[in-house]
Amino acid sequence: MALSSMLSTIQAALSTAATLGYNGASAAHDVYEGYVLALFVQAASADHWTTELRDRSDNPTTYAVFRLAPGRLPSGNFTHVRLTKPGKVDLEAHIGVKVRGASSIAHEFDLLLLTASVAAACRRANQDPSYADVVAHAEAKYYGGNLSLPIGRAVVGLATDCGMTAPLHSNGRSVLVTNQNGSTVEALIRHYGVTFRFLIKPSNSFGIYHLVQRFRAMLNSAP
Repeated sequence: MALSSMLSTIQAALSTAATLGYNGASAAHDVYEGYVLALFVQAASADHWTTELRDRSDNPTTYAVFRLAPGRLPSGNFTHVRLTKPGKVDLEAHIGVKVRGASSIAHEFDLLLLTASVAAACRRANQDPSYADVVAHAEAKYYGGNLSLPIGRAVVGLATDCGMTAPLHSNGRSVLVTNQNGSTVEALIRHYGVTFRFLIKPSNSFGIYHLVQRFRAMLNSAP
């Protein structure tokens, strides 16, 4: 998968950004997280949400700076996407932040959606968001081969500790997004209500369509 295609998708979604925080030398798995965020922004725009890039102080910015390693929401001057829509609560989408599970263990969320009020409270109090605050979540897995079962086990463990499991064959608040395939992983995580979206890459418009539809459903369920 060409990095240039993913970078073009990110640039199109974050159209006001003068810089993306990524370039042709960036690690593919880092760019893939930004690519999944861009598809989330596409879904929001399709449902008439207004999206805006903001800095740590929640001020509009044209300089995108995304985490390249797991971090804490209140730490560092990283950017997030603010989402607003009449009749809905303001939301924030973040990349690579930690969330406290029911066990009090902090888990990295590749893509995390919170209400803006919760995110602001976390910044003020210098604390990680709680699993109870999660509006929606996506894991972004970029690999050179098909996903192995341990990845599915890790996703189920995260979903269980963070209260995101759902009845069999239903769609909960969590989705696993990957550029590869993995039928065994899909069977496992779907049993726990985690959606699986595979072969998500710029060349697969069919897969992108179904991921965007899933993101739209998640946003529709947001407060």
